[in-house]
Amino acid sequence: MQPPTRLTRRRPVESAAAAGIVFSVTSVIALVLLRALPHQWGDKAAVWRADEANHRELAFGLGLASIAAVALLWFVAVVRRRVGELEDRFFSTVFLGSAIVYVCVWLVAAANLAAPAMARGDALSPEVIKFADAIAAGLLLSVGPRIQAVFVASASTIFLHTSVLPNWVAYLGYTVAAVLFVVPLVASPMGLAMPVFVFATSLMILVLRQFSASVDFDAES
Repeated sequence: MQPPTRLTRRRPVESAAAAGIVFSVTSVIALVLLRALPHQWGDKAAVWRADEANHRELAFGLGLASIAAVALLWFVAVVRRRVGELEDRFFSTVFLGSAIVYVCVWLVAAANLAAPAMARGDALSPEVIKFADAIAAGLLLSVGPRIQAVFVASASTIFLHTSVLPNWVAYLGYTVAAVLFVVPLVASPMGLAMPVFVFATSLMILVLRQFSASVDFDAES
């Protein structure tokens, strides 16, 4: 049987990069859309909830959140396949487990933020919406960042041990993970650190793949 071609071997690399970019972009857009609900709970919020266009916006944001969750799991699966036997099983398990836990936290928070769109109209009282918003805030600003920190730290350790990416990427990931884990309540911009890290990692994977392709071409020449 003939050995796999270079195109076949590189396909997982491209899949990982594409999944990482999809996760980063869709999660950021979803968070922006889902946080559009006014925090004032008087007449302004009632008028906002009565607008059908706002319902569609929240529902669309929830759809993007689910796409981001699938893309993150795909990214993790392809990265683990790429590093193969080189990965440390302990950190690989933590890497996969933290991704699964974060997906659960992310989807529950997104569903709570989109609750007004699901209930429609004034079916939900302001108190109920406040409670749903408080649950989402607790998940996104307190619980989620700690899970993000574990994910980024375990990913950085895998990158460092397998040398699939430059060491500075891993060290940058450790810094991001430390801030996410230590800060008591992460503000929204810092909460985007994990998507930004995944996006940067995905771009780096693509750049290194293209560099390897040019080196292989030159060697064969």
